[in-house]
Amino acid sequence: MFLEVGLQRMTVPGVAAAAGVAKTTVYRRYPTPTQLALAAIGRLNAGAEDPDTGSARTDLIATLEAVRQRIDPTVTATVLVEAQEHPEILELARQNMIRPAVERFRRVIRKGIDTGELRADLDVDLAADAVLGSFFTRFYERGRPEPEWPEQVVNQLYPGLRSPA
Repeated sequence: MFLEVGLQRMTVPGVAAAAGVAKTTVYRRYPTPTQLALAAIGRLNAGAEDPDTGSARTDLIATLEAVRQRIDPTVTATVLVEAQEHPEILELARQNMIRPAVERFRRVIRKGIDTGELRADLDVDLAADAVLGSFFTRFYERGRPEPEWPEQVVNQLYPGLRSPA
């Protein structure tokens, strides 16, 4: 439901109806709509597989394309607002949403380093932040990027990532 209608239109009654359970059942497990959304995101992240095209460049493009299609930055904004009164929400978001997304990029980059395609001295954390962070900058400034955008970003960053060999 989260993917189909988004955070703003996902409701506990709608989720309960889709699951065939009473609203109280959902509320017992997820006291707020934000916690329900974070659980949905955690579930999405759990099922996402890393690409394995044989090329770090192509894997980065595929990983960024998955972000472009699946991540809704309005969730992040909602989490930040909710965290004002419920700081545990931010930690939940870090655990279920942010860390898994960044770690996916780190794995692709580490694999590229291991194969010699990417620079051995690359700071994996900074590189992952740069690639994933570009999505949020683009989204907040101009809206969801176009389908060709992931390849454009990787093409711009790749010369700095690539091994000189």
